Amino acid sequence: MFRISCDQCGTAVLAEKYSPRHTSVQWLGDAGEQCPHAAAETAGSSTGSPRQLCPALHATIDGAARDGVLPMTTRTEPTPGLLA
Repeated sequence: MFRISCDQCGTAVLAEKYSPRHTSVQWLGDAGEQCPHAAAETAGSSTGSPRQLCPALHATIDGAARDGVLPMTTRTEPTPGLLA
């Protein structure tokens, strides 16, 4: 997984791309405390997790993949604890 920081708010996550449509995201802290969009998404949520990824963070991750900063991986599932 690679550390990616949102172009809009600076929130950092670990991300991995398996295909153009499949992205794995691991929050490095409480999503609702780090990302303004996630805070709105988690309000009233029983899981404490956003229902969907912030559009700005999603665009940042997709841009990093498109620019070659975040390579597509050939693994079929995330590897816990792997940090690039």
